[in-house]
Amino acid sequence: MGPSEGKMGMEHGMGGEQGTDHMKMMWEKLDEKTRKMVMSRMLEEKIMMKEAWIKHLQHKIETMKMIKAAMDKM
Repeated sequence: MGPSEGKMGMEHGMGGEQGTDHMKMMWEKLDEKTRKMVMSRMLEEKIMMKEAWIKHLQHKIETMKMIKAAMDKM
């Protein structure tokens, strides 16, 4: 992973241009171990969001199946 990838992730986490310069300065001052830890946490956050979205969709599918089954009985 290149240095720009880490910075991109940090910029994205700030929600736009606001605070980007501060995050860049802080990112550059972090040691390699801390950068890896931060990147790992950012990946974990993305995984958690995707898992939550999957759970949401599964619930939605179950609801649709319940409605379909009820309509089929009518």
